[in-house]
Amino acid sequence: MRALTEWLDAHRTSTPGLGPRAGRVLRVLAREPHFASYASARAVAERAQVNTSTVVRTAQQLGFAGWPDLRTALRTQYLRALGHTPSPEPIAPPSEQRHAELVERSVDRSLGQDAANLAALAEPRSKAAIRALADAITTADRTLVIGTGTAAGPAHILAHLATNAGYAVDVAVGAPTVQLAQVLRLAPGDCLLAINVWRLPRSLRELTRLARERGAVIGVITDLAASPLAEDAHHLVVAPSDSVRPLPSLTAAVAAVQAVASVLAQAAPPTVLGELETALQRLDLMDDTD
Repeated sequence: MRALTEWLDAHRTSTPGLGPRAGRVLRVLAREPHFASYASARAVAERAQVNTSTVVRTAQQLGFAGWPDLRTALRTQYLRALGHTPSPEPIAPPSEQRHAELVERSVDRSLGQDAANLAALAEPRSKAAIRALADAITTADRTLVIGTGTAAGPAHILAHLATNAGYAVDVAVGAPTVQLAQVLRLAPGDCLLAINVWRLPRSLRELTRLARERGAVIGVITDLAASPLAEDAHHLVVAPSDSVRPLPSLTAAVAAVQAVASVLAQAAPPTVLGELETALQRLDLMDDTD
């Protein structure tokens, strides 16, 4: 992404007088081009913790008519950095050999980026946060895991594994009104785990704040350390979602919930999983034939 960074730096240095708020916007563009290339001005403002007008004004200071024009230019640079050359003209499909080469290259780059995301997640600070989050779930009277969109997958995984280990864990990934009803059941001694990847829904921000006001312990798994969700988090796990494509990677988020689940399973009474296996056999739910 060096070319993209140099492109942004060139615009920054050629525009004297950019203030600290504009600098925060530019840091979001440089750090998360996959997100900013398709995001609204409001979403970028949330990531940069500024107001929407600051994003628009920053784009204009850089010489663009507004945020849509800057976003289009950023997207073009981002796709070029990924090896895609935008062209207004139709192009012929690649040959079979060339297609195979592109697929292999895409697989290699995707796996390489995911490996980097996992390496970042495995840093001591992140591992400590995962252990603290798992401890909060083990001591909570009940836990509600909440997520939307891309975060629904990791939310379901954690709720399922934690329930199998004997914990009172529910998942809320439906409409905001359904999630609200479940959050209103939280009380002191309960835990809310909010999972967010890529763009932050406004409802998730408010539901997390409401849960904290009700005395719940708040855990957050997110791909951005500066996420507004961090303001209400007692335990914050940052799982990078950097990707070689214009959509986020969920690998680190899933790894984070797997790590939490492994701690929960370790802390669970030995009889719990044994009872689960016995019940599965009794109901003959699994095909165990060789």
